[in-house]
Amino acid sequence: MTATASKRDAAASPTRSAATSYYLLVAATTILVVLGLAMVLSSSSILSIRQTDGNPYALFMVQAMAMAVGLVALIIGSRLSVKMWKRLAPWILFGSIALLMLVYVAGTSSGGNKNWLKVGPITMQPSEIGKLGIALYLGVVLATFRNELTNLKRALVPGGIGAGIVLALVLAGHDMGTAMVMAMMIAAAYWVAGLPARFFGLFAVLGGVGILALVNIGDTRLDRIQTFLEPEGCDIQAACQQTTHGTWALASGGLWGLGPGMSREKWGGLPAADNDFIFAVLGEEYGLIGTVLVLLAFAMIVIAVTRIVSRSRDPFVQIAGAAIGVWIVGQACVNIAVVVGLAPVTGVPLPIVSSGGSSLIMSMTALGVLMAFARHEPGAQEAFAARPSVIKRSLTVLSRGRRG
Repeated sequence: MTATASKRDAAASPTRSAATSYYLLVAATTILVVLGLAMVLSSSSILSIRQTDGNPYALFMVQAMAMAVGLVALIIGSRLSVKMWKRLAPWILFGSIALLMLVYVAGTSSGGNKNWLKVGPITMQPSEIGKLGIALYLGVVLATFRNELTNLKRALVPGGIGAGIVLALVLAGHDMGTAMVMAMMIAAAYWVAGLPARFFGLFAVLGGVGILALVNIGDTRLDRIQTFLEPEGCDIQAACQQTTHGTWALASGGLWGLGPGMSREKWGGLPAADNDFIFAVLGEEYGLIGTVLVLLAFAMIVIAVTRIVSRSRDPFVQIAGAAIGVWIVGQACVNIAVVVGLAPVTGVPLPIVSSGGSSLIMSMTALGVLMAFARHEPGAQEAFAARPSVIKRSLTVLSRGRRG
């Protein structure tokens, strides 16, 4: 290799590495989408047969259509400019607030939570839109007032009010799991924005009091916590059914799993096998290898988000990117902690993997936003622009080799 070639390769390396965040997000999304479709097909087949007089693909087809919509949203979202996402932020937040208000008035309940809105044949969960609205809105507001977050008034107005309204409407529907994820997003946004640590202590105390109040209001929440703290005398056919059968599913999978579609727990022993406890079915069918692959995908998202937040010069990208990262990865951690028995049952799905059209579409949209941010990292545009030239040089080398 000549000295000129060495210098050229050394100069090209930083340019190529500038696009690493984008490719990490693409790879992680691909892994989660493929595994998610495979797991929904397997875990929902028995329930589909029972609900549709013998059609095992009914719920899978709904998920596949949601994936197609989510893929379009991801592609479009990843191509939008950062400036456009700033403009869309208030519209997404206020739109989600309007829909959540409509849910409170005319929504439907599921699992004790009133968080669904049915429009003809379509059922949607507006709180998923609210997550994206919170991330983008706080990105805009906190970036604007970043240097003024030294007093409580500026911390709450207007960012805290907008996010607080969404949070209150979700809690009004008794969806504590989603509210917990939103609270983590809000904390991450304020942390990256530079809110003084003393305010986090104050909000933690207030949040703790609120959680205690909410736990005592709902009987099922208190029962879940008691079951988690005192599992010894729990009935495995009642309160402990999910956690017990989830553990059995993971244990029976071993290293390599029982094979695709071979889960035993999905036949009725494990409630919510296609949703909240799909990670257990994944471990049963694909073993430790499959679960580690999912963990690796979320780890790739963590690395990508960390790069975006640390490398970007735009505070909006830093704040919104951190909030979205905590949404996707934090929710995954909560879900997996529940399945492996490290947390009480919360009803939080595994992003991208669990069944649920609203969750899948909005999670893929959020990943599209992260990809848009990654495409505008320092040096990323140059890296993408250099790709055709790399292909052209490769073809030139091949043609020269044939002539020789």
